[in-house]
Amino acid sequence: MAVSELEKAFGTLTEALDMTESEISEEVKIIEQQIEELKARTIELVGKQETLAHDRASISEMVNRYCDTEGGAG
Repeated sequence: MAVSELEKAFGTLTEALDMTESEISEEVKIIEQQIEELKARTIELVGKQETLAHDRASISEMVNRYCDTEGGAG
């Protein structure tokens, strides 16, 4: 293989690797963004879950208070 052909082959390979590196970097950025979005969603859902647990406990207390009395709701 002549030197110019070798240089051309290496140039083509370098371009392909640069493109692949850029594509991988872009994919990593997208995945990192999705991870951040999922973290935020998880925090939001944990908050809602805590609210539901509190509401459930409050309702349970009310049911116990009013249903356990004589002549209470039954």
